[in-house]
Amino acid sequence: MNPCLKKSILASSIALTLGVANAEAALVNNVLGANTWYTDSANFTLLAPNGGVIPVFGANNVAMNWDGSAYNASSDYTGPGSAANVTASSTSPMFGHTWTAHDIQMFTPGSYSFDTTLGGGNTETSTLNATVGAGQLGLHMLWDWNGNNNIDMFMVFGQNSVFGSGLLYSTQLYASYQSKCEAGYTGTVTKNCLYDLYSYGSAGAPTMNQVWMLASVDGNGDGVMGIPMANNSVLAGFSANINANLTPTPIPSAVPLPGAVWLLGSGLAGLVAVARRRKEALDSAVC
Repeated sequence: MNPCLKKSILASSIALTLGVANAEAALVNNVLGANTWYTDSANFTLLAPNGGVIPVFGANNVAMNWDGSAYNASSDYTGPGSAANVTASSTSPMFGHTWTAHDIQMFTPGSYSFDTTLGGGNTETSTLNATVGAGQLGLHMLWDWNGNNNIDMFMVFGQNSVFGSGLLYSTQLYASYQSKCEAGYTGTVTKNCLYDLYSYGSAGAPTMNQVWMLASVDGNGDGVMGIPMANNSVLAGFSANINANLTPTPIPSAVPLPGAVWLLGSGLAGLVAVARRRKEALDSAVC
């Protein structure tokens, strides 16, 4: 191959590589230290527009993994297949139907706007707006349930706090088979109860006034925890909330190489440099 053509191809490859690196520059690493995070006991609480709990819409055995990084721009979400840094799953059905969460992204403090029509497969039509305050984290995900795919959900997390009214009233059904937390209760609904029904992860059932490492907060100031889902969604007006106590796993640091390896590397680098200079001199003569 012509040496000059080879140089041109190499320069183009370097430029392309740098372009890819710049496209991913929005990712912030080690948000809460150099750790990955995990639990099998995260809580999922779905609240009705009036702030009441839906008795069959919740879970306390959500397995959640987070790599410790976070995004800082709405453009980091591009619809299904976007880069993701969180996974979440549960064997607990919602109203008799299994569900799947995917394309989950953690976000740093800032203002965000998500085009819900990017998901496709659902009837959402509006934009989902959210503001993540200082000291908070945000989470956007797509949720599949009962044939309704890619339902946009966003929640804002406060750190080390209680969710809503905590377990002021249990969502467990008692003698009257009616809980004051339930959305369908005929009296005054106690807003923002934590869903505490089974099944549970290894941490067991949530306790009274439990403090969560990440606790979902009222993300839009309407008095109901979470942020209402988009217009024309099958769950329009309902708010999804995740609460989690995550266990950190330190990310292993790079193992230092022995001095002899560095010495060998230096020697090889010197030989390569000499060979490169000779080749460049030859290429210059040809070009």
